[in-house]
Amino acid sequence: MVNKKIGFFFGAGAEMGYGLPSGGRFALDIFKGSKSEDRESFRKQISSIDTQSQIATQWLPDNFKSRRINVFGKGNFEEIISSSLEQRRQSTLNYLEHFDEKVEAILKDWDISAESLRNAFQLETGLDIGDKLYSQEIALNKKLADQVSLFESEYFSAFIKLLEKNPDNTLKKIITAFLELLLGALGQNLVSQLNDELFEKAPTTVNIFDDISGIFNINYSNVGQIGMEIVIEESREEISDSSSANKIFVELGKTILEQIYCETLDYQSLIDSHFRYLYSPKSQWAKFTKIAVFLYTVRRYILEQAKIDDDKLENGPGFYHDLINLKDELSIHTIGTTNYNNFISDIFKKHGVEDVSIYHLNGSVHDYYDPYKNRIIRDLEEVENNKQIVVPFIFTQSGVKPLTSITMSQRYVELYEKFKECDSIAIIGYGFNGDDGHINGMFRSLIEEDQKDIHIFHYNSDNSSLTVLQRKYKNKLRIDSTNKLHIHPINGSRLVDGEIWFESL
Repeated sequence: MVNKKIGFFFGAGAEMGYGLPSGGRFALDIFKGSKSEDRESFRKQISSIDTQSQIATQWLPDNFKSRRINVFGKGNFEEIISSSLEQRRQSTLNYLEHFDEKVEAILKDWDISAESLRNAFQLETGLDIGDKLYSQEIALNKKLADQVSLFESEYFSAFIKLLEKNPDNTLKKIITAFLELLLGALGQNLVSQLNDELFEKAPTTVNIFDDISGIFNINYSNVGQIGMEIVIEESREEISDSSSANKIFVELGKTILEQIYCETLDYQSLIDSHFRYLYSPKSQWAKFTKIAVFLYTVRRYILEQAKIDDDKLENGPGFYHDLINLKDELSIHTIGTTNYNNFISDIFKKHGVEDVSIYHLNGSVHDYYDPYKNRIIRDLEEVENNKQIVVPFIFTQSGVKPLTSITMSQRYVELYEKFKECDSIAIIGYGFNGDDGHINGMFRSLIEEDQKDIHIFHYNSDNSSLTVLQRKYKNKLRIDSTNKLHIHPINGSRLVDGEIWFESL
């Protein structure tokens, strides 16, 4: 019997079981961490460049060795907030609209129990959480929203009641941060609507009405930055059942804000606005060094800071270990991944699997990029000392320019051709987000042009129906039919309808 050829594609969700963070946590940790080590490392690389070389005389600015090496910091918060509210404002609103549910979920596995929190609140205010609500006392301008569920929330009302009883500056900042995020997201909705519909009617015989657009905007320097400062700059403090209600709610507020940003943080515009300066350090040295150091920080975080479960990585269970068990039943033809580490290869080598090609489509910790020559370097030993500047080749939420390099183009083409040879392709832990349009397009072609069966294993945390999930992925992939699209809702134990996920194949 000939085994079917199966192709696999893995996203970040496939590695969370091994201890890797979610995308939002990944972003927060990078912006919170120190960049001094990466700054000094890049400074040494700059300092080693031969000042008489072509790269120094033609590409780098004058006195480049003595210039300041810049890094992303507080001054870039506005850009991050702008991108987050523009691209993920609905996620922000959904969180705040379900505030009580989100807090209850946090308290299931937090420093203290929900009961202890309620006891502390009762001791401080003489009230139970939920006794007093502010839905009748707070009302937004109708142009922003007719009704806001946040003001009906028991926990949000508890935050305000505590501030009312015991004014505290940190608690005030946290509540302000919640309100800023709410108003920023609602305001962005209103501004977008206004800019899209400036004229309800206009004559088509003249084009001046089409020339007027985008005249309204939000001042992001006054929106969401308090929350960013709290999450990135303030450390968490330990609490216990005996802590004061004020201290407990301050730490709860920090946890809530951190979770909101983990779910909604989008730094694509920040990277987009800096990435192109990797190619022109002479014109914008500050932006050039910021993006270069950022990429080194990302690489170091992946290698050293991410909390990996070493035991699971060694022995499983996990999706990559499942493939070892699968290899006798199915032919694993090829594997693609958006993940940066080399876990798949390491696990395969340990178990003697060396005949499967693995393609890293968003770069990896073993890839470096030479922006001067627009080429990818697989081994750092290939780098000529004193003659080259290289940065880690890692796409985060953006950075598509290196796709023009021959090496990267070959990766996409080779993986696509390998997938065309497969009977079907299984996709695990990949979200089909907008900033991965280059990958989404490949799967769209496989479905519509090559008529390949695509199996998506969806982590069904919200118990969505199969119909809803099919419509969701149909829209994400921008395909006309779901005939070749097979959705398999999967749980945290890697089970589909009570059976291990690969039985669905």
